[in-house]
Amino acid sequence: MISSRDMEIEIGHYILNPQQQSKESGKNYELHNADTCTHLPNKTHSLSLGHFNDCHLAMAEAKRRVPKWAELIDGCAWCCPKCHTD
Repeated sequence: MISSRDMEIEIGHYILNPQQQSKESGKNYELHNADTCTHLPNKTHSLSLGHFNDCHLAMAEAKRRVPKWAELIDGCAWCCPKCHTD
């Protein structure tokens, strides 16, 4: 049975930071929910992906748009924890 918690929706405007993170931070490109995140990159370092119901859909769009970064895109630990990997 699927609970309402499993169906939690994280509707928002998602962005991708096109600046690769430092080696200490995993050398990835971070996905953020611009509507809720308190750790957003500078606006000049934001690729708008659009509005999505959750980070998984936004992640798929980011990987579709920038396939060469697909393996390096990661969700922000603060606003996209369901899409964040350690």
